[in-house]
Amino acid sequence: MTVCIDTNVLLGFFNNEPDKVESCTAFFQLLFTKRIKSIIATITLLELAAILTAADQSAEAERIIKSIESLPLFFIAEFCNGWILRTATLKKANRLVIADAIILSTAIETRCSYLITFDTDFKSIGEIKIVTPQKFLDLHN
Repeated sequence: MTVCIDTNVLLGFFNNEPDKVESCTAFFQLLFTKRIKSIIATITLLELAAILTAADQSAEAERIIKSIESLPLFFIAEFCNGWILRTATLKKANRLVIADAIILSTAIETRCSYLITFDTDFKSIGEIKIVTPQKFLDLHN
């Protein structure tokens, strides 16, 4: 099993967001315990860095990105030109912003079983299950 992790899950964890940190922490513990392969799209790292840098947290952005890059079973998936048309189709069909379409396309193209997100803009796609960290925990704990 492989999961793709959306930006808002990482932010929920690293920013200790009250409504997200508990489920994110348990989710990451489950990933490490069960040795579940995790994919992070390069656009996710860019979004994370941009959000933290805008909040004058550039050093924190650098620390977090280096931490993510060093985690075992966490893989950074670079966007491939072969995914462009699928991404455009997903964007249109699901009315997504381009970053979300890229994340969804990355999850599908890297054959992830799940896209883990808090984002309600993602709709059910037959090729991949889209769940929150808590829903993933409920399914796999």
